Parts: sequence; C-alpha cells; structure tokens
Amino acid sequence: MAEKIGLGVDLGTANLLVYVEKKGIIFNEPSVIAFDRESGKVVAAGEDAHKMLGKVHSKISVIKPLKNGVISDMKAAKALLSYVLKKVENLTEKELSNTSSVICCPSEVTKIERDIMIELALNMGISDVFIEEEIKAGALGANVDIFKSKGVMIVDMGGGTTDVGVLSFGDIVLSRTIRMAGNYVDSEVAKLVKQKDKVEIGELTSERSKIELADLREDAPLVTNRYAGRDIVRGVPKWVDISSKDIQTVLNPIYEEVVKLIAAVLKDTPPELSADIFQNGILLTGGGALVKGVEDFISKRIKVPVKVVSNPLTCVAEGSKYLLKNRGDYLVNPLQL
Repeated sequence: MAEKIGLGVDLGTANLLVYVEKKGIIFNEPSVIAFDRESGKVVAAGEDAHKMLGKVHSKISVIKPLKNGVISDMKAAKALLSYVLKKVENLTEKELSNTSSVICCPSEVTKIERDIMIELALNMGISDVFIEEEIKAGALGANVDIFKSKGVMIVDMGGGTTDVGVLSFGDIVLSRTIRMAGNYVDSEVAKLVKQKDKVEIGELTSERSKIELADLREDAPLVTNRYAGRDIVRGVPKWVDISSKDIQTVLNPIYEEVVKLIAAVLKDTPPELSADIFQNGILLTGGGALVKGVEDFISKRIKVPVKVVSNPLTCVAEGSKYLLKNRGDYLVNPLQL
C-alpha cells in the first residue's frame, strides 16, 4: 500500500498556502480564482487571477472564495484548491484519496463553518481531513515549543481576521477573534480617499498603498505616493496623493482594537500563564505583523515585550507539518520527531 501523502492547507482570506510533506510549501499566492462565465472553466488562479480584480469584462468572473476567514463560495474554494493540487502538484484522484490533510482556520469559526471546510476536502476526494486553529499551527511553524508547561501568546493578523490565543501543553487555553484585519484596512483606505479627495480607488490600489505606506511609528517620516483613481464628481481618471499619514489615520484605530483584544485575552488568562507571557513576550504572525513599528505600538500599550516571528507569512503552513505528525497526541512533541 502506498504511503499516505501529508497535505497542509492554510486557507487564508488573502492568501492560500499549500504544504506537501517532503516537498515544503508548493503554493503561496492570493486566494483568488477567475472563471469563464459561459463555460465555467477556470481562466486563472492565484497571482494571475488577483491581477484581474476590477479589470475584467462581463464574460469573466473573478472571485475571492473566502471572507473573514471562512468559505463564502464553496464552488470557487473547491475549484481553487483543485487547481493547485492537480495543476501545480499534479496529484491524481487516486493520490488525493490517499492523502491526510490538515486545514488551518481562525479559532472562532463555528462548527458549521468547520464542517464546510471538511466537506470541501471530502468533495475533492481527500479521505482523511481534520481542522486545526491557525494560531496553533503558526506557533509550531515559528519553532515555538508549545508542548512545555509555559504560556505562549500568539497574535495572528491575517487578511480576514485577527486571532489572539494563549497556548500551553500543546493546545489553546483560550482565544478570541475579531474580523478586523488586512482586507478591512484596504476598504477603510478606499473610504478615506473617497471622502477626502472625492476619488474612488480600486481594491488593488488601496492594497498597494497600504503595503507601500503603512507605518505605525510616532516619528515616522512623511512619505507621499501618487495613485490613479476615478473622480467621483466628473467620472474621469484622476491622480490622487496618498501619504503615510493618511494610512496611519486608518491603521491607528484598527490596531487599537487589536490591543483591546489582546488586553481582553490577558484579563482572562490564568495568573501562572500570564507570568510566562510577561517573561516571554507576545509573538506576532500574519501580514499585519509586517507593518513598521507594530512591535512598539503594541508593547507600549500592553507593557509586555512584543516580537514578530521570523516567518510571519508562512509559519501557519510550515506548522501544518507538525500538526500532521502530532494529530492531537499531546504526549508527543512533533518538534522533536
């Protein structure tokens, strides 16, 4: 009998990462897929489909299958995963049926939402599938030994959700989620520009301005970039200047909410674990951890050391290999296997 293939899926709102045992991460691209409306065939997926957002004609449909960390379009999610596994990794249906898969999700998704993820894998012919939380996978992927009797706090700021969790003895002690993350920042940037300059900018432009200008430092240098949009009064194309100060105006209240979430979790954390977190600090993962000055912004308000892990964007997918080895066996430390 052929050896089971281990498959780790970080089904993120912004990016899809797929880990295959013994090969590593084989796919790390945006969670976007484009279909031909008439034939239903896949036109593009990942980065190629992401470039099409807001730019296609009526015969092509560009879809983001996930919203706020959960599947909002089952057909599109299945097509995206199938595309990756069959086109990129060239896995046959027979190989998929001999696959053990872990899908990582935000910690506060409902049982129904988890069942949808399991159904997605089963529909693809994957016979053995289980769900784990992203914060647990992220900690393992960042090489944090969560199997010791010490508390570890992880803050995962992704595209759809921000997750805060405390781990000890190999599992999550408590966690909270807010649906305020990267995509929310993008929409708030577009709102600000529309309000301030009477110019409408697209999804890709607001995302680009965030990536290029995001800075939470109090003494951050003022940087201004020019972006193209549409004048909402005259309906003609127009240049608009967006500054790092504009982006900071959007970021500050959102990161204040993240701080409130961290404080709420710390308030409910048992004292012994709180002492560990105070000594070891808080670890940041996800795309939101890449914003300049984020460590100081949070540590100044919480009065606890804060550190961004070395691989914030890939740690969840990299941690899936340990979850596949461990499979909920808390007597086994997969980091030592």
